[in-house]
Amino acid sequence: MAQEAAEWPPEETLSLWKREQAQLKARVVDRDTEAWQRDPAFSGLRRVGGVDVSFVKGDSVRACASLVVLSYPELEFCLQVAKQNRSFLPSACQPFRCWKQLHAP
Repeated sequence: MAQEAAEWPPEETLSLWKREQAQLKARVVDRDTEAWQRDPAFSGLRRVGGVDVSFVKGDSVRACASLVVLSYPELEFCLQVAKQNRSFLPSACQPFRCWKQLHAP
């Protein structure tokens, strides 16, 4: 087990993560693009969400990713998606990327 931990993550995986991080960084929007973002009361904002990715304790491969969406401003539950995956972190997030593309407003 200690041997596995010392080798994780492999250099190839680190390189993949760095490339993906650079791609995501290039897509960051650092300005307000929606009218509700400029309104102190957030008028027009209808939903908020949160994402978490956690690894199983003592296991650097098995992960659980969760997405929760709430209505705004009521903060009532709208949607929860959870996915367990036996993969490295960037791949564990893939289901949410697909879900976002399929369910974009």
